[in-house]
Amino acid sequence: MHKNLIIIESSAKAKTAHRLPLTAFLFLVFCSLTAFAQKTTITGKIENICFEQVDLQLLYKEDGVSFGSAKINTDGTFKLTANIPQTDLYKLVFNDGQHFMMCLSPNQNIELTLDCEDLPMILSVKGSPSIAFCKTASEMVRYREKLLDSVNRALQTDKNVQFYNEFQSQFKPYFDANTDANEFCIATAKSTDSLRKFVNSKVIKGKIDGKDIDVLIYIGSNLLKEIFTNYSKYTSYMQSMSLLNDFKTNRNQKFKGFYESSVDKYLEFLEQRNTTMQTNFSAFSAQIQNYLLLRDSLQINDLSGKKKEKELLSVKIIELSNVISNAKEIENSLSKAIQVADGYGKYTQQEAQRNASTIVQKYQKSFDTEYEKRNTALANYLLANKDDLSVLMFIDMFPRDKNQALQSEIIRALYEKYPKQPIVAERYKKETSSATSTSVGAMAPDLAFENPEGKIMKLSDLRGKVVLLDFWASWCRPCRIENPNVVKTYHKYHDKGFEVYSVSLDRDKASWVKAIEADGLIWPNHVSDLGFWQSQAAKIYGVSAIPATFLIGKDGRIIAKNLRGAALENALKELFD
Repeated sequence: MHKNLIIIESSAKAKTAHRLPLTAFLFLVFCSLTAFAQKTTITGKIENICFEQVDLQLLYKEDGVSFGSAKINTDGTFKLTANIPQTDLYKLVFNDGQHFMMCLSPNQNIELTLDCEDLPMILSVKGSPSIAFCKTASEMVRYREKLLDSVNRALQTDKNVQFYNEFQSQFKPYFDANTDANEFCIATAKSTDSLRKFVNSKVIKGKIDGKDIDVLIYIGSNLLKEIFTNYSKYTSYMQSMSLLNDFKTNRNQKFKGFYESSVDKYLEFLEQRNTTMQTNFSAFSAQIQNYLLLRDSLQINDLSGKKKEKELLSVKIIELSNVISNAKEIENSLSKAIQVADGYGKYTQQEAQRNASTIVQKYQKSFDTEYEKRNTALANYLLANKDDLSVLMFIDMFPRDKNQALQSEIIRALYEKYPKQPIVAERYKKETSSATSTSVGAMAPDLAFENPEGKIMKLSDLRGKVVLLDFWASWCRPCRIENPNVVKTYHKYHDKGFEVYSVSLDRDKASWVKAIEADGLIWPNHVSDLGFWQSQAAKIYGVSAIPATFLIGKDGRIIAKNLRGAALENALKELFD
């Protein structure tokens, strides 16, 4: 009876409670609508205006769905009111297709100034910590990128670099021209020696047999023409090189040592070559020219076939063949001088290149140091704001293969705060996959399982030591074959800080313990959940075949995978010896 009365009374109270005044009801409806509206206002200004309209859309979608739009006034100002359902990445899309990326949250009142000619840079912002973060991060990125420009400008104006670069541009054609001239020098001496040998083969006791006179004139004339042509080409090169640079005058005294150690040595042996050529072949070439003029004159006047004229030509050839009797020695002397000169010429070019490179390397080292400093500052700034969704717009400036820890820490922090944000969820899924979390360079995921005595053994308790995480089983023949190698390396490097953490994929405890004893696996870190291929540790590390090993450094990062036998010992040798 009392219970029924209580129920009736309660029902009456309930009915009374729902009889609200009309004004109160309307107030609740208004509050509900306001809560769902979630309006965010962006009061903007575009410097150097070149847009007419702006639209707010999700950054990572191309569906064209608008959360708000506004006309841009002639003075570049606009006011955009948007219905923002949740914190996310958005973009201001302008009428020419350009866009500005940012993170927005519901119920924000933002004042934003942008530059039409440089949209990524934020001139000013109020009312949004995320956009303020982007402004600072963008400025840090921009400064980092400008470092290279400043270094290049410094290099371009460096007087020492300018000297060596200009020297190389002038010296190379000079060296190349001399290399070509060398060929004509050697050819001149060779042809001279050939002339003497040929004439000697035809002349006996100062006379020539009448039947050989035509051969003597024909071949002798050709050899004389070769001598004259080669020497003429040599002198032509000498004249052209004087127009390039003689490298003796107008020297920069600041580089006196460079000239003395290389350039002067090169010029010294070139001078030997030139002296040899002029001393032996200058007058000789003039005599040959007179002979060739005589022969041509006789041919023009149709006299070259006359006996008297033939005898005249043959006598001239014999006389010219005796002018230089030591052509072979001259050739050898030229070859030596040219060889030494060529060596100094190449050394000169290499020295100029080395000197320029040394200066460039100093600039590069300065750049690398400052760049790394700025890079570290940017990375630390991202970490300090790791739970701000805007970090997603900067994180990929640090490639994952070289920045696993940075990316992992940021993605995990973002996932904790924004687990349903599509980009975060996707990145987190990839970050926590076994392939990614156990890649070389990643922090080794911790393991905590029971040893044969039932005590929990944690992998992380071995931090500060080099650890071989070894997945094996008593029933795995390749594992048992590899165990002696692991035992050998353990004995060799344990005292230096090497440990083994063995995870068994056994399902029978007795077999597991028996194998540990039989194989002499004396280290204390043996664990297993006896799950066979359903081993939780194997799932965490993505192990689908055994034996499988992960070498972990003192800092807890994975150094290498699946090292066995000599490969494992070599890796430990590098770390400890």
